[in-house]
Amino acid sequence: MARPTLPRKAQHSAVVLTSVLYTALFCSSVLFAVNEVWHGSSRRKKEPVHPDLKIYHPKITPEFLSSFKPTPLDFAMGWVIVDESSRRFPERITAADLRRATNQESSSEKPRPRITNRNDFLWAEGADDLATTKNNEGLAFVLANDMDRARDIFEELRQHEPQFFPGRFNLGRVYLYFKQHREAIAEFERCVSLVPQYSKNYYYLGKSYELAGQRDAADHNFLQAYRYDIYNLDALVALGDSLLEQKRNTEALNVFKHCLKQDAEFNDALIGMGKVAFLMKKYYDATLWFRIVDTRRPYKKELHYYYGESAFYSQDYQTAARQFELMLQFPQDAIYSKVSLVRMKKRLEQTLRLLNQTVEE
Repeated sequence: MARPTLPRKAQHSAVVLTSVLYTALFCSSVLFAVNEVWHGSSRRKKEPVHPDLKIYHPKITPEFLSSFKPTPLDFAMGWVIVDESSRRFPERITAADLRRATNQESSSEKPRPRITNRNDFLWAEGADDLATTKNNEGLAFVLANDMDRARDIFEELRQHEPQFFPGRFNLGRVYLYFKQHREAIAEFERCVSLVPQYSKNYYYLGKSYELAGQRDAADHNFLQAYRYDIYNLDALVALGDSLLEQKRNTEALNVFKHCLKQDAEFNDALIGMGKVAFLMKKYYDATLWFRIVDTRRPYKKELHYYYGESAFYSQDYQTAARQFELMLQFPQDAIYSKVSLVRMKKRLEQTLRLLNQTVEE
């Protein structure tokens, strides 16, 4: 008996269906085999970076630094802050001038407590209350270099008056003195929430993060400090030094150049330019920058170390010896966290020995 046959069209459909089934079985077997070998999860899409996180990693260019504009201060706050350290540029309008003008306009109102910045500690004036008295008592111990007693007073003041801004700020400064970085970060974060427009809050918050090893957060807060007071260049210098520690020399160079555009004689910016040249091993160029620093005005004492090292490699041993001798007069300077005091003395001995050999020849 003959086997029944399907029509030609039906045969073609059966062949196609069979091939599809074989293909599906083959793919499933391959996937099963792959899963037998690799037990990882399926490939996920890369999560987008939140815009707020990008501010911690900006590329410091001249255009970026030039984009900063003065921010209007919130005069509805309960305190009037007069930052005397901001008066470095009397020919320009500073934040202190704006505050003073506002006070004159509102002279008919009830006078508010006044906070004065003296050497980056906040003194309370114009109010006779317990918080003001305790705050100034703590600062009296700071001036007497009794920091343990000052810390006790400010911690007691925080317990009784947690919203008293000068006390929280001064306590953060004292915590930095004792290298209690976490505690300092907590205090300055609270200061930011109390008075968000005060630039020194961000500056010392950046210092706290820097000493805690959190460079991104430190750089962000240094930029915030500059944003709120573009005439105070200390925050920019701190940013430049932080970038040098991260070996971002070109960006640090942009920062120091931007400082010199605002004040061509700003000592710390000149020192920064010399440090950039030193780290790029342009030692003679570094000595030219260090040479024009005016030591009759405030300056960072690390100048003498970098000047001495640059002069040493430039074979100017007389200048190097003089600079190392000056550096040894400041044994408490922060530079000794990078270079030991013993090494500094050995460097001076080596320099004097080479200087004597040069004279004898």
